[in-house]
Amino acid sequence: MMKLPIVCLCLLLQAFSGFTQTAGIYDVIIHEIMPKPSPVAGLPPYEYIELRNVSRQPVQLKDWRIAVNKREVALPAYLLPADSLLVLCTPAALNSYNLTNTWGIDRFPALADDSALIVLYDPFKKVIHAIDYNQGWYGAQRPKGGVSLEMINSGLPCSGKLNWRASTAVAGGTPGKLNAVAATTIDNTRPDLLFATIPDSMHILLQFSKTLDSLSAADPAHYLLSGSAKVLGCTVLPPLFNSVQLQLSAPILAQQEYILGINGLEDCNGQVSGINTSVALGIPQRPEKCDVVINEILFYPPAGVPEFIELYNRSHKSIELSQLRVCARKADGRFEPLKKITAGGRLLMPGGLVAITTDASLLCRHYMCRAPENIQEVASLPLMPMEAGRISLVLADSTIIDELPYTDGQHFRLATELQGISLERLGYDLPSADGDSWHSAAATAGYATPGAANSQHRPAAADSLSIVLSPAAFTPDNDGIDDEMQVSWKLPAPGFVANIIIYDLRGKPVRYLARNMLLGNSGYLPWNGIGENAVVLPSGIYIFFIEIFNLRGQVKRWKRTVVMARKLN
Repeated sequence: MMKLPIVCLCLLLQAFSGFTQTAGIYDVIIHEIMPKPSPVAGLPPYEYIELRNVSRQPVQLKDWRIAVNKREVALPAYLLPADSLLVLCTPAALNSYNLTNTWGIDRFPALADDSALIVLYDPFKKVIHAIDYNQGWYGAQRPKGGVSLEMINSGLPCSGKLNWRASTAVAGGTPGKLNAVAATTIDNTRPDLLFATIPDSMHILLQFSKTLDSLSAADPAHYLLSGSAKVLGCTVLPPLFNSVQLQLSAPILAQQEYILGINGLEDCNGQVSGINTSVALGIPQRPEKCDVVINEILFYPPAGVPEFIELYNRSHKSIELSQLRVCARKADGRFEPLKKITAGGRLLMPGGLVAITTDASLLCRHYMCRAPENIQEVASLPLMPMEAGRISLVLADSTIIDELPYTDGQHFRLATELQGISLERLGYDLPSADGDSWHSAAATAGYATPGAANSQHRPAAADSLSIVLSPAAFTPDNDGIDDEMQVSWKLPAPGFVANIIIYDLRGKPVRYLARNMLLGNSGYLPWNGIGENAVVLPSGIYIFFIEIFNLRGQVKRWKRTVVMARKLN
Protein backbone atom coordinates (compact mmCIF):
# COMPACT_ATOMS: atom_id res chain seq x y z
CA MET A 1 0.00 0.00 0.00
CA MET A 2 1.39 3.42 -1.00
CA LYS A 3 2.03 5.81 1.84
CA LEU A 4 1.23 9.47 1.33
CA PRO A 5 3.63 12.08 2.69
CA ILE A 6 2.36 13.87 5.81
CA VAL A 7 2.15 17.20 3.94
CA CYS A 8 -0.04 15.68 1.21
CA LEU A 9 -2.23 13.99 3.80
CA CYS A 10 -2.83 17.33 5.54
CA LEU A 11 -3.76 18.97 2.25
CA LEU A 12 -6.22 16.20 1.45
CA LEU A 13 -7.80 16.48 4.88
CA GLN A 14 -8.24 20.20 4.40
CA ALA A 15 -9.68 19.79 0.92
CA PHE A 16 -12.16 16.96 1.60
CA SER A 17 -13.09 17.19 5.26
CA GLY A 18 -12.67 20.85 6.11
CA PHE A 19 -9.94 19.97 8.61
CA THR A 20 -8.17 23.08 9.96
CA GLN A 21 -5.93 23.98 12.81
CA THR A 22 -7.53 25.62 15.84
CA ALA A 23 -7.85 29.34 15.19
CA GLY A 24 -6.17 31.73 17.59
CA ILE A 25 -7.28 35.16 18.69
CA TYR A 26 -7.33 37.64 15.77
CA ASP A 27 -6.87 34.88 13.16
CA VAL A 28 -10.32 35.82 11.87
CA ILE A 29 -11.34 39.43 12.29
CA ILE A 30 -14.39 41.63 11.86
CA HIS A 31 -13.23 43.60 8.82
CA GLU A 32 -16.17 45.76 7.70
CA ILE A 33 -19.69 46.50 8.92
CA MET A 34 -22.72 48.29 7.50
CA PRO A 35 -24.76 49.56 10.47
CA LYS A 36 -27.09 51.92 8.57
CA PRO A 37 -27.60 50.94 4.91
CA SER A 38 -30.30 53.52 4.14
CA PRO A 39 -30.49 55.95 2.50
CA VAL A 40 -28.41 53.96 0.05
CA ALA A 41 -25.27 55.32 -1.58
CA GLY A 42 -24.91 52.50 -4.10
CA LEU A 43 -24.99 49.20 -2.20
CA PRO A 44 -28.14 47.18 -1.51
CA PRO A 45 -30.16 48.42 1.49
CA TYR A 46 -29.05 45.64 3.84
CA GLU A 47 -26.82 45.45 6.88
CA TYR A 48 -23.80 43.17 6.73
CA ILE A 49 -20.73 42.04 8.67
CA GLU A 50 -17.59 41.11 6.75
CA LEU A 51 -15.10 38.61 8.21
CA ARG A 52 -11.51 38.20 7.09
CA ASN A 53 -9.22 35.24 7.69
CA VAL A 54 -5.82 36.91 8.17
CA SER A 55 -4.05 33.68 9.12
CA ARG A 56 -2.08 31.36 6.83
CA GLN A 57 -4.47 28.46 7.34
CA PRO A 58 -8.09 27.85 6.28
CA VAL A 59 -10.58 28.15 9.12
CA GLN A 60 -13.76 26.08 9.44
CA LEU A 61 -16.54 28.36 10.78
CA LYS A 62 -18.93 25.55 11.73
CA ASP A 63 -20.31 26.12 15.27
CA TRP A 64 -18.71 29.55 15.48
CA ARG A 65 -21.02 32.29 16.74
CA ILE A 66 -21.35 36.01 16.22
CA ALA A 67 -23.04 38.24 18.78
CA VAL A 68 -24.38 41.77 18.39
CA ASN A 69 -25.22 43.39 21.72
CA LYS A 70 -25.44 39.87 23.24
CA ARG A 71 -27.82 38.52 20.59
CA GLU A 72 -25.97 35.46 19.24
CA VAL A 73 -26.40 33.46 16.05
CA ALA A 74 -24.54 30.39 14.82
CA LEU A 75 -22.39 30.52 11.69
CA PRO A 76 -22.69 27.94 8.90
CA ALA A 77 -20.24 25.17 8.02
CA TYR A 78 -18.01 27.24 5.78
CA LEU A 79 -14.32 26.74 5.08
CA LEU A 80 -12.83 30.24 5.01
CA PRO A 81 -9.56 30.07 3.06
CA ALA A 82 -6.44 31.88 4.24
CA ASP A 83 -6.44 35.63 3.50
CA SER A 84 -10.01 35.65 2.27
CA LEU A 85 -13.30 37.39 3.03
CA LEU A 86 -16.83 36.30 3.90
CA VAL A 87 -19.85 38.65 4.00
CA LEU A 88 -22.61 37.74 6.47
CA CYS A 89 -26.09 39.16 5.93
CA THR A 90 -29.77 38.26 6.09
CA PRO A 91 -30.90 35.57 3.57
CA ALA A 92 -33.17 38.14 1.91
CA ALA A 93 -30.10 40.14 0.87
CA LEU A 94 -28.25 37.32 -0.92
CA ASN A 95 -29.66 37.92 -4.40
CA SER A 96 -28.83 41.63 -4.17
CA TYR A 97 -25.08 41.04 -3.99
CA ASN A 98 -23.21 39.78 -7.04
CA LEU A 99 -20.73 37.92 -4.83
CA THR A 100 -19.76 34.30 -4.28
CA ASN A 101 -18.36 34.90 -0.78
CA THR A 102 -21.66 35.93 0.81
CA TRP A 103 -23.69 33.85 3.26
CA GLY A 104 -27.22 34.42 4.51
CA ILE A 105 -27.71 33.96 8.25
CA ASP A 106 -31.15 33.17 9.65
CA ARG A 107 -32.14 35.71 12.31
CA PHE A 108 -29.16 37.86 11.35
CA PRO A 109 -28.67 40.18 14.36
CA ALA A 110 -29.53 43.82 13.69
CA LEU A 111 -26.70 46.36 13.82
CA ALA A 112 -27.76 49.42 15.80
CA ASP A 113 -27.24 52.72 13.99
CA ASP A 114 -25.55 54.46 16.93
CA SER A 115 -23.47 51.83 18.75
CA ALA A 116 -23.07 48.09 19.25
CA LEU A 117 -20.70 45.49 20.64
CA ILE A 118 -19.93 42.80 18.03
CA VAL A 119 -18.14 39.66 19.19
CA LEU A 120 -16.88 36.70 17.15
CA TYR A 121 -16.59 33.43 19.10
CA ASP A 122 -15.06 30.08 18.13
CA PRO A 123 -16.90 26.79 18.94
CA PHE A 124 -15.37 26.77 22.43
CA LYS A 125 -16.78 30.23 23.23
CA LYS A 126 -13.33 31.77 23.01
CA VAL A 127 -13.29 35.38 21.82
CA ILE A 128 -11.54 35.61 18.45
CA HIS A 129 -12.27 39.29 17.80
CA ALA A 130 -14.56 42.02 19.11
CA ILE A 131 -15.31 45.65 18.28
CA ASP A 132 -17.41 48.17 20.19
CA TYR A 133 -18.35 50.76 17.58
CA ASN A 134 -20.30 53.98 17.90
CA GLN A 135 -21.25 56.87 15.61
CA GLY A 136 -17.98 58.63 16.43
CA TRP A 137 -16.10 56.01 14.40
CA TYR A 138 -17.36 57.78 11.28
CA GLY A 139 -15.53 60.99 12.22
CA ALA A 140 -16.76 64.56 12.03
CA GLN A 141 -18.62 64.14 8.72
CA ARG A 142 -21.13 61.45 9.63
CA PRO A 143 -23.13 60.23 6.63
CA LYS A 144 -26.90 59.92 6.82
CA GLY A 145 -26.62 56.29 5.77
CA GLY A 146 -25.39 53.89 3.11
CA VAL A 147 -21.72 54.07 4.14
CA SER A 148 -19.90 51.22 5.86
CA LEU A 149 -17.19 51.26 8.51
CA GLU A 150 -13.97 49.66 7.30
CA MET A 151 -10.86 48.48 9.12
CA ILE A 152 -7.78 50.37 7.94
CA ASN A 153 -4.95 47.99 8.87
CA SER A 154 -5.82 44.32 9.37
CA GLY A 155 -2.52 43.95 11.22
CA LEU A 156 -3.88 46.09 14.07
CA PRO A 157 -7.19 44.32 14.87
CA CYS A 158 -7.24 45.38 18.54
CA SER A 159 -6.64 49.13 18.05
CA GLY A 160 -10.34 49.96 18.14
CA LYS A 161 -11.63 53.27 16.80
CA LEU A 162 -8.14 54.39 15.77
CA ASN A 163 -8.11 51.66 13.10
CA TRP A 164 -11.56 52.23 11.58
CA ARG A 165 -12.88 54.78 9.13
CA ALA A 166 -15.91 55.47 6.97
CA SER A 167 -15.56 53.77 3.59
CA THR A 168 -14.37 56.02 0.79
CA ALA A 169 -15.77 53.72 -1.92
CA VAL A 170 -18.18 55.36 -4.37
CA ALA A 171 -20.77 52.67 -3.61
CA GLY A 172 -20.46 53.36 0.14
CA GLY A 173 -18.65 50.13 1.01
CA THR A 174 -16.62 47.21 -0.29
CA PRO A 175 -18.34 44.00 0.86
CA GLY A 176 -16.35 40.93 -0.17
CA LYS A 177 -13.49 43.04 -1.53
CA LEU A 178 -10.39 44.84 -0.30
CA ASN A 179 -11.33 47.78 1.93
CA ALA A 180 -11.20 51.17 0.25
CA VAL A 181 -9.50 52.73 3.29
CA ALA A 182 -6.88 49.97 3.60
CA ALA A 183 -3.46 51.40 4.49
CA THR A 184 -0.30 50.59 6.38
CA THR A 185 -0.58 52.49 9.64
CA ILE A 186 0.97 52.37 13.10
CA ASP A 187 -0.51 52.61 16.58
CA ASN A 188 1.77 54.27 19.12
CA THR A 189 -0.93 54.85 21.73
CA ARG A 190 -0.41 53.26 25.12
CA PRO A 191 -2.77 51.46 27.53
CA ASP A 192 -3.62 54.25 29.99
CA LEU A 193 -5.41 53.45 33.23
CA LEU A 194 -8.60 55.52 32.94
CA PHE A 195 -10.65 54.86 36.06
CA ALA A 196 -11.68 52.31 38.65
CA THR A 197 -14.74 51.03 40.44
CA ILE A 198 -15.28 48.75 43.44
CA PRO A 199 -17.85 45.95 42.88
CA ASP A 200 -17.33 44.82 46.48
CA SER A 201 -14.75 45.29 49.24
CA MET A 202 -12.61 42.37 48.01
CA HIS A 203 -12.43 43.35 44.34
CA ILE A 204 -11.37 46.33 42.21
CA LEU A 205 -12.34 46.75 38.57
CA LEU A 206 -9.93 48.76 36.40
CA GLN A 207 -10.77 50.28 33.02
CA PHE A 208 -8.02 50.87 30.45
CA SER A 209 -7.95 52.92 27.27
CA LYS A 210 -6.97 49.95 25.07
CA THR A 211 -7.11 46.20 24.69
CA LEU A 212 -4.46 44.63 26.93
CA ASP A 213 -2.13 41.71 26.45
CA SER A 214 -4.00 39.11 28.52
CA LEU A 215 -0.89 37.32 29.74
CA SER A 216 0.79 40.50 30.94
CA ALA A 217 -2.37 41.94 32.51
CA ALA A 218 -3.09 38.72 34.45
CA ASP A 219 0.16 39.02 36.46
CA PRO A 220 -0.46 40.52 39.96
CA ALA A 221 3.11 41.86 39.98
CA HIS A 222 1.95 44.69 37.68
CA TYR A 223 -0.40 46.16 40.33
CA LEU A 224 0.36 47.90 43.63
CA LEU A 225 -2.34 49.03 46.09
CA SER A 226 -1.61 51.43 48.94
CA GLY A 227 -2.38 50.16 52.43
CA SER A 228 -2.09 46.65 53.76
CA ALA A 229 -4.18 44.80 51.15
CA LYS A 230 -2.32 43.05 48.34
CA VAL A 231 -3.42 42.00 44.86
CA LEU A 232 -3.73 38.19 44.86
CA GLY A 233 -5.19 37.57 41.42
CA CYS A 234 -6.17 39.29 38.18
CA THR A 235 -8.82 38.47 35.59
CA VAL A 236 -8.71 40.20 32.21
CA LEU A 237 -12.35 40.46 31.18
CA PRO A 238 -13.59 39.51 27.70
CA PRO A 239 -14.66 40.37 25.09
CA LEU A 240 -12.66 43.62 24.70
CA PHE A 241 -9.93 42.75 27.24
CA ASN A 242 -9.63 46.39 28.29
CA SER A 243 -10.76 45.90 31.87
CA VAL A 244 -9.18 43.91 34.69
CA GLN A 245 -10.75 42.65 37.91
CA LEU A 246 -8.36 42.43 40.85
CA GLN A 247 -8.88 40.09 43.79
CA LEU A 248 -7.53 41.43 47.09
CA SER A 249 -6.01 39.75 50.14
CA ALA A 250 -8.02 41.92 52.55
CA PRO A 251 -11.14 44.08 52.27
CA ILE A 252 -11.02 47.76 51.36
CA LEU A 253 -12.11 49.88 54.32
CA ALA A 254 -14.96 52.39 54.15
CA GLN A 255 -14.20 56.13 54.18
CA GLN A 256 -10.56 55.57 53.30
CA GLU A 257 -8.85 56.60 50.06
CA TYR A 258 -6.47 54.23 48.28
CA ILE A 259 -4.07 54.63 45.38
CA LEU A 260 -3.78 51.83 42.84
CA GLY A 261 -0.70 51.94 40.60
CA ILE A 262 0.30 49.87 37.58
CA ASN A 263 3.66 49.26 35.94
CA GLY A 264 4.85 47.55 32.78
CA LEU A 265 1.43 46.55 31.42
CA GLU A 266 1.42 45.87 27.69
CA ASP A 267 -1.41 46.33 25.25
CA CYS A 268 -2.21 43.85 22.47
CA ASN A 269 0.35 45.56 20.21
CA GLY A 270 3.19 45.41 22.74
CA GLN A 271 3.07 49.06 23.83
CA VAL A 272 3.71 49.60 27.56
CA SER A 273 1.62 51.77 29.88
CA GLY A 274 3.26 55.13 30.37
CA ILE A 275 1.52 58.35 31.46
CA ASN A 276 -1.68 57.53 33.36
CA THR A 277 -0.52 54.73 35.64
CA SER A 278 -2.39 55.35 38.91
CA VAL A 279 -5.90 56.02 40.11
CA ALA A 280 -7.51 56.95 43.44
CA LEU A 281 -10.39 54.87 44.77
CA GLY A 282 -12.56 54.28 47.81
CA ILE A 283 -15.78 52.56 48.88
CA PRO A 284 -18.57 54.56 47.18
CA GLN A 285 -21.29 56.30 49.21
CA ARG A 286 -24.73 57.58 48.26
CA PRO A 287 -24.56 61.17 47.00
CA GLU A 288 -26.74 63.77 48.70
CA LYS A 289 -27.96 67.09 47.29
CA CYS A 290 -25.08 69.13 45.81
CA ASP A 291 -22.44 66.51 46.61
CA VAL A 292 -21.93 66.46 42.84
CA VAL A 293 -22.65 69.61 40.84
CA ILE A 294 -22.86 70.59 37.20
CA ASN A 295 -19.63 72.50 36.61
CA GLU A 296 -19.58 73.34 32.88
CA ILE A 297 -21.93 72.94 29.96
CA LEU A 298 -21.61 73.32 26.18
CA PHE A 299 -25.14 73.63 24.78
CA TYR A 300 -24.36 75.45 21.50
CA PRO A 301 -21.42 73.53 19.98
CA PRO A 302 -19.68 74.24 16.66
CA ALA A 303 -20.91 72.26 13.67
CA GLY A 304 -19.74 68.65 13.86
CA VAL A 305 -18.70 68.91 17.53
CA PRO A 306 -20.73 67.21 20.29
CA GLU A 307 -22.18 68.91 23.35
CA PHE A 308 -20.89 68.09 26.83
CA ILE A 309 -21.88 68.34 30.49
CA GLU A 310 -19.13 68.42 33.12
CA LEU A 311 -19.62 67.27 36.72
CA TYR A 312 -17.55 68.02 39.85
CA ASN A 313 -17.50 66.08 43.12
CA ARG A 314 -17.46 68.78 45.81
CA SER A 315 -17.99 66.32 48.67
CA HIS A 316 -15.59 64.21 50.71
CA LYS A 317 -17.25 61.05 49.40
CA SER A 318 -16.32 58.56 46.72
CA ILE A 319 -19.27 58.68 44.32
CA GLU A 320 -20.25 55.86 41.96
CA LEU A 321 -21.33 57.52 38.71
CA SER A 322 -23.54 54.59 37.73
CA GLN A 323 -25.95 55.87 40.43
CA LEU A 324 -26.41 59.18 38.61
CA ARG A 325 -28.44 60.27 35.61
CA VAL A 326 -28.76 63.51 33.64
CA CYS A 327 -31.92 64.72 31.98
CA ALA A 328 -33.70 67.77 30.64
CA ARG A 329 -36.62 69.14 32.62
CA LYS A 330 -39.76 70.53 31.03
CA ALA A 331 -41.35 73.85 31.98
CA ASP A 332 -44.10 71.99 33.86
CA GLY A 333 -41.50 70.22 36.02
CA ARG A 334 -41.65 66.81 34.34
CA PHE A 335 -38.41 65.03 33.53
CA GLU A 336 -37.42 64.08 30.01
CA PRO A 337 -35.94 60.54 29.71
CA LEU A 338 -33.07 59.94 32.14
CA LYS A 339 -29.65 59.42 30.54
CA LYS A 340 -27.04 57.16 32.13
CA ILE A 341 -23.63 58.70 32.77
CA THR A 342 -21.86 55.37 32.48
CA ALA A 343 -23.03 51.93 31.43
CA GLY A 344 -20.67 50.25 33.87
CA GLY A 345 -19.10 51.51 37.07
CA ARG A 346 -16.84 54.53 37.48
CA LEU A 347 -15.76 56.27 40.67
CA LEU A 348 -15.68 60.04 40.93
CA MET A 349 -13.38 60.86 43.81
CA PRO A 350 -13.50 64.05 45.96
CA GLY A 351 -12.35 67.00 43.86
CA GLY A 352 -12.73 64.94 40.70
CA LEU A 353 -14.12 66.08 37.34
CA VAL A 354 -15.79 64.15 34.55
CA ALA A 355 -17.19 65.54 31.29
CA ILE A 356 -19.79 63.42 29.52
CA THR A 357 -20.19 63.62 25.76
CA THR A 358 -21.28 61.42 22.87
CA ASP A 359 -17.90 61.49 21.10
CA ALA A 360 -14.73 62.14 23.07
CA SER A 361 -12.41 62.17 20.07
CA LEU A 362 -14.45 64.76 18.18
CA LEU A 363 -14.73 66.93 21.28
CA CYS A 364 -11.00 66.77 21.97
CA ARG A 365 -10.17 67.40 18.33
CA HIS A 366 -11.80 70.82 18.64
CA TYR A 367 -11.04 71.70 22.26
CA MET A 368 -7.86 71.25 24.24
CA CYS A 369 -8.67 68.29 26.51
CA ARG A 370 -5.96 68.70 29.14
CA ALA A 371 -7.14 65.59 31.00
CA PRO A 372 -8.61 63.19 28.40
CA GLU A 373 -8.99 60.51 31.06
CA ASN A 374 -11.76 62.71 32.52
CA ILE A 375 -13.88 62.49 29.36
CA GLN A 376 -16.64 59.87 29.51
CA GLU A 377 -18.54 58.81 26.39
CA VAL A 378 -22.28 58.22 26.70
CA ALA A 379 -24.83 56.93 24.23
CA SER A 380 -26.81 60.18 24.27
CA LEU A 381 -27.20 63.47 26.14
CA PRO A 382 -30.35 65.34 27.13
CA LEU A 383 -31.79 67.79 24.63
CA MET A 384 -30.10 71.17 25.22
CA PRO A 385 -31.75 74.02 23.25
CA MET A 386 -29.47 76.88 22.20
CA GLU A 387 -31.48 79.70 23.81
CA ALA A 388 -32.45 78.22 27.18
CA GLY A 389 -33.01 74.96 29.00
CA ARG A 390 -32.89 73.16 32.32
CA ILE A 391 -30.51 70.27 32.98
CA SER A 392 -31.00 68.07 36.05
CA LEU A 393 -28.54 65.73 37.75
CA VAL A 394 -30.55 63.04 39.53
CA LEU A 395 -30.34 59.61 41.10
CA ALA A 396 -31.96 56.65 39.39
CA ASP A 397 -35.06 57.23 41.57
CA SER A 398 -35.26 60.86 40.27
CA THR A 399 -33.96 62.43 43.51
CA ILE A 400 -32.44 65.75 42.41
CA ILE A 401 -28.73 66.20 43.21
CA ASP A 402 -28.20 69.44 41.24
CA GLU A 403 -30.05 71.43 38.61
CA LEU A 404 -28.96 74.11 36.15
CA PRO A 405 -31.45 76.44 34.45
CA TYR A 406 -29.36 78.08 31.71
CA THR A 407 -29.90 80.76 29.08
CA ASP A 408 -27.68 82.24 26.40
CA GLY A 409 -27.98 85.50 28.36
CA GLN A 410 -25.57 84.09 30.97
CA HIS A 411 -22.74 84.43 28.48
CA PHE A 412 -20.35 87.38 28.55
CA ARG A 413 -22.29 90.42 27.33
CA LEU A 414 -19.62 91.61 24.91
CA ALA A 415 -19.45 88.24 23.15
CA THR A 416 -20.64 88.62 19.57
CA GLU A 417 -20.61 84.90 18.75
CA LEU A 418 -21.83 82.35 21.29
CA GLN A 419 -21.45 79.19 19.23
CA GLY A 420 -18.68 76.97 20.58
CA ILE A 421 -18.37 78.76 23.95
CA SER A 422 -19.15 76.85 27.14
CA LEU A 423 -20.60 78.17 30.38
CA GLU A 424 -18.34 77.61 33.40
CA ARG A 425 -19.31 77.65 37.08
CA LEU A 426 -17.48 80.45 38.94
CA GLY A 427 -17.40 78.58 42.26
CA TYR A 428 -18.29 75.11 43.48
CA ASP A 429 -20.24 76.55 46.43
CA LEU A 430 -22.27 79.02 44.38
CA PRO A 431 -25.93 78.16 43.66
CA SER A 432 -26.44 76.60 40.24
CA ALA A 433 -29.73 78.42 39.70
CA ASP A 434 -28.14 81.88 40.08
CA GLY A 435 -27.20 83.29 36.68
CA ASP A 436 -24.30 85.20 38.27
CA SER A 437 -22.69 81.86 39.19
CA TRP A 438 -21.77 81.30 35.54
CA HIS A 439 -19.49 82.88 32.94
CA SER A 440 -18.32 82.24 29.39
CA ALA A 441 -15.12 80.19 29.16
CA ALA A 442 -12.06 82.23 28.29
CA ALA A 443 -10.82 82.61 24.72
CA THR A 444 -7.30 82.01 26.02
CA ALA A 445 -8.44 78.55 27.23
CA GLY A 446 -9.95 77.67 23.85
CA TYR A 447 -13.53 78.63 24.87
CA ALA A 448 -14.11 75.40 26.84
CA THR A 449 -12.25 73.23 29.37
CA PRO A 450 -13.89 69.77 29.32
CA GLY A 451 -12.53 67.53 32.07
CA ALA A 452 -10.14 70.20 33.40
CA ALA A 453 -10.26 73.12 35.84
CA ASN A 454 -12.43 76.02 34.69
CA SER A 455 -10.76 79.03 33.12
CA GLN A 456 -13.10 81.39 35.03
CA HIS A 457 -13.72 81.43 38.77
CA ARG A 458 -14.83 83.78 41.53
CA PRO A 459 -11.61 84.98 43.17
CA ALA A 460 -10.52 84.62 46.77
CA ALA A 461 -10.17 87.78 48.83
CA ALA A 462 -6.39 87.67 48.55
CA ASP A 463 -6.32 87.43 44.74
CA SER A 464 -4.69 90.41 43.01
CA LEU A 465 -3.86 91.60 39.51
CA SER A 466 -0.45 90.98 37.95
CA ILE A 467 0.97 91.03 34.41
CA VAL A 468 4.39 89.49 33.72
CA LEU A 469 6.50 89.33 30.54
CA SER A 470 9.11 86.61 30.69
CA PRO A 471 11.90 86.30 29.76
CA ALA A 472 12.95 89.92 29.26
CA ALA A 473 15.21 88.73 26.41
CA PHE A 474 14.52 85.73 24.18
CA THR A 475 16.10 84.02 21.17
CA PRO A 476 13.64 82.33 18.75
CA ASP A 477 16.19 80.00 17.16
CA ASN A 478 14.55 76.63 18.02
CA ASP A 479 17.41 75.52 20.27
CA GLY A 480 15.02 74.76 23.11
CA ILE A 481 16.25 77.68 25.25
CA ASP A 482 14.14 80.87 25.52
CA ASP A 483 12.61 80.32 22.07
CA GLU A 484 9.57 82.39 22.97
CA MET A 485 8.45 84.93 25.54
CA GLN A 486 5.15 84.79 27.39
CA VAL A 487 2.69 87.39 28.57
CA SER A 488 1.21 85.79 31.71
CA TRP A 489 -1.42 87.14 34.06
CA LYS A 490 -3.36 86.61 37.25
CA LEU A 491 -6.59 88.54 37.56
CA PRO A 492 -8.75 89.34 40.60
CA ALA A 493 -12.04 88.46 38.88
CA PRO A 494 -13.51 86.86 35.76
CA GLY A 495 -14.69 88.89 32.80
CA PHE A 496 -11.57 90.85 31.84
CA VAL A 497 -10.95 91.55 28.16
CA ALA A 498 -7.49 92.22 26.72
CA ASN A 499 -5.90 94.08 23.84
CA ILE A 500 -2.19 93.39 23.39
CA ILE A 501 -0.27 95.17 20.62
CA ILE A 502 3.46 94.81 19.92
CA TYR A 503 5.32 97.82 18.49
CA ASP A 504 8.83 98.24 17.14
CA LEU A 505 11.04 101.16 18.27
CA ARG A 506 9.67 103.39 15.48
CA GLY A 507 6.20 103.05 16.96
CA LYS A 508 4.89 100.83 14.18
CA PRO A 509 2.52 98.04 15.28
CA VAL A 510 4.02 94.73 14.15
CA ARG A 511 1.76 92.19 15.86
CA TYR A 512 -1.73 92.19 17.37
CA LEU A 513 -1.38 89.45 19.98
CA ALA A 514 -4.91 89.92 21.36
CA ARG A 515 -7.92 91.85 20.14
CA ASN A 516 -10.84 92.08 22.56
CA MET A 517 -9.86 88.64 23.88
CA LEU A 518 -11.78 87.29 26.87
CA LEU A 519 -9.20 86.24 29.47
CA GLY A 520 -9.39 83.57 32.11
CA ASN A 521 -8.45 84.29 35.73
CA SER A 522 -4.95 83.13 34.88
CA GLY A 523 -3.14 82.16 31.73
CA TYR A 524 -0.56 83.21 29.20
CA LEU A 525 -0.03 84.07 25.55
CA PRO A 526 3.24 83.17 23.82
CA TRP A 527 5.12 85.22 21.22
CA ASN A 528 7.81 83.67 19.03
CA GLY A 529 9.06 86.77 17.25
CA ILE A 530 6.68 86.50 14.28
CA GLY A 531 4.78 89.59 13.15
CA GLU A 532 1.50 90.04 11.32
CA ASN A 533 1.04 87.94 8.16
CA ALA A 534 3.73 85.52 9.38
CA VAL A 535 6.51 88.06 8.83
CA VAL A 536 9.80 87.11 10.54
CA LEU A 537 10.81 90.20 12.54
CA PRO A 538 14.42 91.28 12.98
CA SER A 539 16.34 91.38 16.25
CA GLY A 540 15.72 94.41 18.42
CA ILE A 541 13.72 95.97 21.22
CA TYR A 542 9.94 95.64 21.08
CA ILE A 543 7.29 97.44 23.10
CA PHE A 544 4.19 95.69 24.44
CA PHE A 545 1.09 97.80 24.96
CA ILE A 546 -1.32 95.85 27.20
CA GLU A 547 -4.82 97.01 28.01
CA ILE A 548 -7.37 95.07 30.06
CA PHE A 549 -10.87 96.14 31.03
CA ASN A 550 -14.16 94.73 32.28
CA LEU A 551 -17.83 95.63 32.23
CA ARG A 552 -17.60 97.35 35.62
CA GLY A 553 -15.46 100.06 34.06
CA GLN A 554 -12.12 98.90 35.43
CA VAL A 555 -9.31 99.65 32.98
CA LYS A 556 -5.58 98.94 33.37
CA ARG A 557 -2.80 99.71 30.89
CA TRP A 558 0.89 98.79 30.76
CA LYS A 559 3.87 99.38 28.51
CA ARG A 560 6.64 96.79 28.73
CA THR A 561 9.72 96.15 26.61
CA VAL A 562 11.41 92.92 25.59
CA VAL A 563 14.57 92.18 23.66
CA MET A 564 14.55 89.70 20.78
CA ALA A 565 17.91 88.42 19.55
CA ARG A 566 18.52 86.25 16.51
CA LYS A 567 21.72 84.42 15.61
CA LEU A 568 23.84 85.98 12.88
CA ASN A 569 24.43 83.73 9.87
